[in-house]
Amino acid sequence: MSVLTLRNIVDVEELQEIQESFSNATGFAVIIADNQGIPVTKPTNFTSFCTKIRSSPEGSQCCILSDKTVGLLAVEEGKVAKHYCHSGLVDMAAPIVYNGNHLGSVLCGQVLIKDQDEKFLSDIREKIKRIPIDQDLLNLFLAKIEFTSEQQVESAAGMLQLVANYITKFGAVRMAKDEANEKNQLLGKEEKLRISLEKTLKQTQFKVLQSQINPHFLFNTLNTIAHLAYLENAEQTQSVTYSLSKIMRYSLRNIDQLVTLKEEVDYINNYLNIQQSIYRDRVQFQKIIDIDSEMIKLPILTIQPLIENAIKHGLKNGDDHIVIKIHGYVDNECFVLEIIDTGTGIHKGKLDHILSQSDKFRNGHNTGIGIPNVHKRLQYYYGEEYGITAIESQIGTGTKVRLELPFKEVQ
Repeated sequence: MSVLTLRNIVDVEELQEIQESFSNATGFAVIIADNQGIPVTKPTNFTSFCTKIRSSPEGSQCCILSDKTVGLLAVEEGKVAKHYCHSGLVDMAAPIVYNGNHLGSVLCGQVLIKDQDEKFLSDIREKIKRIPIDQDLLNLFLAKIEFTSEQQVESAAGMLQLVANYITKFGAVRMAKDEANEKNQLLGKEEKLRISLEKTLKQTQFKVLQSQINPHFLFNTLNTIAHLAYLENAEQTQSVTYSLSKIMRYSLRNIDQLVTLKEEVDYINNYLNIQQSIYRDRVQFQKIIDIDSEMIKLPILTIQPLIENAIKHGLKNGDDHIVIKIHGYVDNECFVLEIIDTGTGIHKGKLDHILSQSDKFRNGHNTGIGIPNVHKRLQYYYGEEYGITAIESQIGTGTKVRLELPFKEVQ
């Protein structure tokens, strides 16, 4: 594409969803603007004060210039920048940078800091007099601006940077997919088949970014951490935070990597540590690996989607419990990995439909990466006779998913 812009690399609707997730988690006003300060998304949770100011051409131009200024400041500092906008409210910006190009910023704020900014109220009233809007109404709206603690502002700043990083990686995946599609049109049928398999890996990375590092997962986890910190003296909070950091580092690895079974199980332990902080004793985990787990290699994030499916679909009611078991063993020169759960099970009609597809598991119940993607990636590495070879399930009893890998090739 000739001109690289924020709108080119990320769909605006996706940006809007990301923005609203962040705003709902923090309670702060949020907008995403390009590198000139011009809004790309619709404002979320804006104060009546700022909405009214932006309703006038003069006020809108001042806001755009202010957003551009703090956005450039964030690029220069290489991190979230905080400043007082043209009206005197606290605003923050996290830069969105792709391949060295500043494409825009995620901006949030429209608050005043408690025990610090009360003295600026008279200055704010003077500043807004230059904007041709009903001053009595503006002052009424100003009186409704919330005073926020400095700690809340700093916490939001940290989360804001994560959102900007996520948007950059989200855009990178989309660009990679677009480039692959353009090249695919020039290739013959045999080459297209190869590209299709490689595209599966790219799609997996896209799903990882969506399901493992998207704001919903991240903010829900952070909310859990905050709640635990309130209830206890930080020991469990430290454990959950540590697990989250490991999950993030693991998920950001190249999706075409092969990892050891030990690494994959360690990742599952961290993932379940977070889930168990939410579900408590409703989720239990067992593993039985009959051989040295460092001898087996498999594609990164092979097991976690199946564990996620088990939890999401196996815990239908608030009082349900589930035991998830991983059993790995060698059988006829194959390494077999079984993921067994005691959840609610899959209805026979749906299971028959999954197993009857000519493109095996194409329409399986799919969350995050999902069964189809796991199966295709295993086939990509080991051949069509491998992958997910069976799914057994009974309502009220649970589900067993069987994976097979060539044992000789992965020793």
